Amino acid sequence: MTPRVRLVVPVVVLAVVSLGPLLRFGELDPAAVVVSVLLAGTALARYRAPLPALGVAALVLGVWWVGHGLDAQRLLPAGVVLLWLLASVADRRPVREVVAAAVVVAALPVTLVVLALLGRPGGEAVVPLSALTVLAVVAGRNRRTRRSLLQALEERALRAERERDAGARAAVAEERTRIAREVHDVVAHNISVMTALADGAGYAIDTAPDQARRAVAQIAGTGREAIAEMHRLLGVLRTDGDPAGPDAPAPGLAQLDALVEQVRAAGLAVTLTVSGTPAPLPATAQLAVHRLVQEALTNTLTHAAGARAARVALGWSAEELVVEVTDDGRGGRPRDPDRPPGHGLVGMRERFGAWGGTVETGPTDGGGWRVRAALPVAAQVPA
Repeated sequence: MTPRVRLVVPVVVLAVVSLGPLLRFGELDPAAVVVSVLLAGTALARYRAPLPALGVAALVLGVWWVGHGLDAQRLLPAGVVLLWLLASVADRRPVREVVAAAVVVAALPVTLVVLALLGRPGGEAVVPLSALTVLAVVAGRNRRTRRSLLQALEERALRAERERDAGARAAVAEERTRIAREVHDVVAHNISVMTALADGAGYAIDTAPDQARRAVAQIAGTGREAIAEMHRLLGVLRTDGDPAGPDAPAPGLAQLDALVEQVRAAGLAVTLTVSGTPAPLPATAQLAVHRLVQEALTNTLTHAAGARAARVALGWSAEELVVEVTDDGRGGRPRDPDRPPGHGLVGMRERFGAWGGTVETGPTDGGGWRVRAALPVAAQVPA
């Protein structure tokens, strides 16, 4: 049912019902019909202006009562509109207007009381009319309270839905950032290694073909490793729910030796030293360490001009794990203007920051570059 139909149909029904008591010997009093229809018509304004509509209805009914006396009782069905409008005022208007409307409607029972005191009939209707007046106010305020409660529940549901959508969007953005960071680490490192191997193979292809063939084989192996790790990283984006095979474990401390060997094959002399007693670390913390070493060695291959050697040192203590990667480069290579700046350092700090760790980078006294990171050993959950 449309709002317009809900507005008009009850008024038409009231107007038709009000015509019944106006029958007198099979004839209708035209003036009474007009007044009855006018009273019912005031209910058309019960939503937009209930208090003025109530005032008009009370005025029309009062004038008719004064002019026709007891004969005005035939308009009582139409007079129900006063209670209807009073309930609308109680439903839609503030307390001050509700009190004013109740006073206007209560004027009818008060008038009947006065008539009863004067010995005129009509006093017996005082109690029911007073009760109906109170009932109309209570019904209107109850409807207002119920509607306010429903609105509050709807707003709460909408707010919860917006918060849920915002949380889902934040989770998606966080997951995309994580995947992008992982892809950056894998692609940047492996491509840097493959580029260094390809350069070496190109130089040795005429003078040392065996060495060139080994370099090419190493390029192929590095490419296959990169593809396998890319499949593992992007497996979370599968939609068919049927991965091609079991997911490989995320790289950690145990894979540092293989990482160092891979960089050595690219022509950079890398040494790995471990001091202290290793402590158990969660897989994601080990991944942070592995990615930091990978990114630091990648930067050495890519940016450290003249670098011939690098050193990776893991120092364990009871409180923290200190990771240092240093090289002997002499200044940076000019950056390719067509290549956008990387986010490796940002990724390092984000990874270690999630575990309460810190990352420091800067030149060494000898002219090389150093990356130093500290990871609290006692941290078992991200900060």
